[in-house]
Amino acid sequence: MKPAVRYVSTSVVLALVATTYFVLQPRADRPGPARPSAALSAPRPPLPPAPPTAREILGRSATLDLRDDQRVRLEALERRWHREISGLETEIGGAAREFSGFVKEAQGVRGVTAQEIQRRGAELGQLSAELRERRQRHSDAALRVLTDWQRTRLAQSRPIVVGGKSNEAGRN
Repeated sequence: MKPAVRYVSTSVVLALVATTYFVLQPRADRPGPARPSAALSAPRPPLPPAPPTAREILGRSATLDLRDDQRVRLEALERRWHREISGLETEIGGAAREFSGFVKEAQGVRGVTAQEIQRRGAELGQLSAELRERRQRHSDAALRVLTDWQRTRLAQSRPIVVGGKSNEAGRN
């Protein structure tokens, strides 16, 4: 997934959560139950890394000792991946702009419900899910190009993602 698409998707989700919070907060007439302290809540497990794209695998060609035929197949997969998602990325960008405009309008209106916000954000969520599914299929195809030992080496060399940030300490 391109960083711009990931950024837009993340921004839209955060805007959705923030808008829902601000829209519903003035309606709370009575206090809610006590929230558990940060010390009592368990730390979040590390997020799995996004599946590798053909471009990422090609970027690690020296580590993976890719053969020429593997490079050719991965380059073809990368070209096909970009052709396949270009239209979807455009749709996601349009849906994100539309939802962002709605969120800005909704901030000034007290009558917007959480259901309306969720309904308006549903299209963006569906498009994002479709992009994730396509990326998974692309990754599966790219991984099938590799041998078993290359897949193992790739898995060992990928960073661990914790809370959305890469942690490459001690990994290579």
